Amino acid sequence: MTRNSRFLFAVASLRTLLAALLIALLGSFVHAQPAKDMRAQLESGRLELTQIEAALQRETLDDKRLSELRARIEPLAQAVDEIIQREQPRADEIKARIEKLGPAPDASKGVTESADVAKDRADQQQQWREADETLRLSRALDLRLDQMKEAIAERRRQNFTRQILQQGASIVSPLLWIDVSKAMPGDFRAFRFLMQHWAEVIYANLDWYEGVVLVLLAFVAVVGLPRARQWVRNASFGRLLGGGVDAGGNLTRLAKALMALRMVLLNALAPAALFFLVHWLFQGFGLLPGRADPVMESITNGFAFVFAMSGLATGVLSPARADRRLFGLSDRMAIELWRMIRLVALLFAVGKVFDAMQAATVASLPMTVATKGIFAVMIALSLARGLKRAFGEAAMEGTTGGFLPIRLAAWTATAIIGGSALFGYVSLAGFLTTQVVWLTILALVALLVLVFIDELLGTGLSSTGVLGRRVREATGLTASSLDQFSVLGSGLARMILIVATIMLALAPWGLDSSNLIGNLKGAFFGFQVGGVTISLSNIAMALAFFIIGSIATRAIQNWLETSYLPHTELDRGLRNSIRTIFGYVGMIIATMAALSQLGFSLEKLTIVAGALSVGIGFGLRSIVENFVSGLILLWERPIRVGDWIVLGTEQGTVKKINVRATEIQTFDRASLIIPNSELISGRVKNWMHADRTGRIIIPVNVDYQADPEEVQKLLKDAALAHREVMSEPGPVVIFKDLGESGLDFELRCFVDVDAMAATRSELLFDIFRRLREAKIDIPYPTRRLEITNLAAPGTPVSEADLLGAETGPIEKPSAKGER
Repeated sequence: MTRNSRFLFAVASLRTLLAALLIALLGSFVHAQPAKDMRAQLESGRLELTQIEAALQRETLDDKRLSELRARIEPLAQAVDEIIQREQPRADEIKARIEKLGPAPDASKGVTESADVAKDRADQQQQWREADETLRLSRALDLRLDQMKEAIAERRRQNFTRQILQQGASIVSPLLWIDVSKAMPGDFRAFRFLMQHWAEVIYANLDWYEGVVLVLLAFVAVVGLPRARQWVRNASFGRLLGGGVDAGGNLTRLAKALMALRMVLLNALAPAALFFLVHWLFQGFGLLPGRADPVMESITNGFAFVFAMSGLATGVLSPARADRRLFGLSDRMAIELWRMIRLVALLFAVGKVFDAMQAATVASLPMTVATKGIFAVMIALSLARGLKRAFGEAAMEGTTGGFLPIRLAAWTATAIIGGSALFGYVSLAGFLTTQVVWLTILALVALLVLVFIDELLGTGLSSTGVLGRRVREATGLTASSLDQFSVLGSGLARMILIVATIMLALAPWGLDSSNLIGNLKGAFFGFQVGGVTISLSNIAMALAFFIIGSIATRAIQNWLETSYLPHTELDRGLRNSIRTIFGYVGMIIATMAALSQLGFSLEKLTIVAGALSVGIGFGLRSIVENFVSGLILLWERPIRVGDWIVLGTEQGTVKKINVRATEIQTFDRASLIIPNSELISGRVKNWMHADRTGRIIIPVNVDYQADPEEVQKLLKDAALAHREVMSEPGPVVIFKDLGESGLDFELRCFVDVDAMAATRSELLFDIFRRLREAKIDIPYPTRRLEITNLAAPGTPVSEADLLGAETGPIEKPSAKGER
């Protein structure tokens, strides 16, 4: 290592030590007991913040310097928060003690108190004043820190916008290439000088034992790396986690994911570790001059990046082995996407190496612009070629509907990258290229992690999975409890993965995760109306909050309905109530988040609520009444989804309880929409409110010649023989009456309400059959007509005789068989 490099290393180490001492000093003042020491530490933090504010006033601060200032604020903010959290409970306790002591008595009225009580009150009041003053100073400093964070974030947004939107010469402009041809000889001389100086440093500083180490490292790479690759390839991770083949002899999804992970380890981590080791050895042996170190670092990072992207794409897409592919991609699509990712990664890495070389040689601006533009255009062309070959034939056949959003986003990014480079926005093209590469890495990693989440938590940890069976054997959990835990665990892991992916996707845009929302609003202007800032960014973010909240609410509802609640022992009505309540809560939270983003505070919302109350009083009363009635239905649950209810002349099954009305499906398969207020205030018959038991009454009339006890036994046997009739309470036969035509009986039995109609019909068939087999007649009413004063055949009949005949018949009812 040269003297200059050692001096730089010592200076960097000293700066790191001083920063650590400053952080330790700022963090230690929260533990100081006396109030004066705490005030001194607050004053020290205030002076530090004043220095940061003075540094922020400079107009030449770049993003790196702003990040350093932001990092200096963090320990100050953390220390102030700790002071507030510590002093606030102390101040509350002192105030409570003062209230217990009460106010000082009025000496003019002759009321006195002991000296000890007066002294104690005075001490407590002094302590409270000191604690209150400390809290005031801490809160004021905390407010200044927050304002300084926002100011730094605003400056970073301005730098970011100015940098990526700065227009230069187009790469198709002849003037640019004229400037490049003029500057090219000087740039080549600087590059040749850098390489010669590097070679001289290696020749001067490389000792024989260092050369031996490098040769041994090369030997290990050539001999040991293939053996390591073979070990990773043969490692039996699948048997450990239950991966293998299914009943059909095909690889399970977990086995495919494990093979993909092995491929990433094989092609990414091992070569990357080798290249980083070489770079570290070059630094340790002093073989890198000052300007060559960034070049060597970019070369090392480039090789590691290309191998990592190749291994990641190979593991996830599996272009050569369709049986190991994690997702349902065609062979052509997988191969073309794999080639596109590798080519773009190679061009991206080479471009970064050229950037490092140009920075080391202080290349001319035209050469830098031309190089960046050429690589941006090459990456755009590679993306266009890969997308066309991967999705072209499938799009013609109409088989890529599921990839339409990805295709549109990729083609849009490709067009913007190429257009930006052609129109002179080289910085914007380079920035978008970096984002495309970064999003590709995140997508591949997230897909691989998602498969492991589904297989290990969703499937493997379920009651039927390998890990789930082992957990049940070790803990004794029931199958339903383990299934619930599996669904909840996979859902939580999915949510964490999505949030982490979104945060990492937004990180390269120069945004701080601690102030993410404020950074997204930075480029837009707004105006104030009544203290509320109206701007495009606020409106866009409010809509985004509401849409994301609505989508998340629907996703949680669907997840509860399809995944979690079916594994519980809750009835269908309660499951629907839980799902509906989650929907209400989610929509309320999404609405509140959107209004908060627009700047509506609680005080401003009271004005809107007052205006709404007037509207409710006039025209929205019935809607609010139905809404409140719907909440009562969900809370008290007098009517649940799936209940059989009777309302007036209508009856049917409850299908859905909505905000305003309840949907009932009648037995005629028609939908009946009933306002919720009618169900709360009206009279409703619910067959299933207490239980699902319903009573069937079947009247039976037999001939007077039948034996009543035999009929009773016959009816009871028929009921007991039916599978739907409950044994407890059992069926009952009642001898109801001596009827005009026969003996009246009633069979009363209890069945499930859903089976009442079918059971009644089947019992009638069975009773009729049994009566016929027992030769017991079922009577029916008969009429006997008697005509008197009827003349003999052939005798003329007068009109008076006819009138007498009309009034003469006598009707007498009789049972069947009477004579």
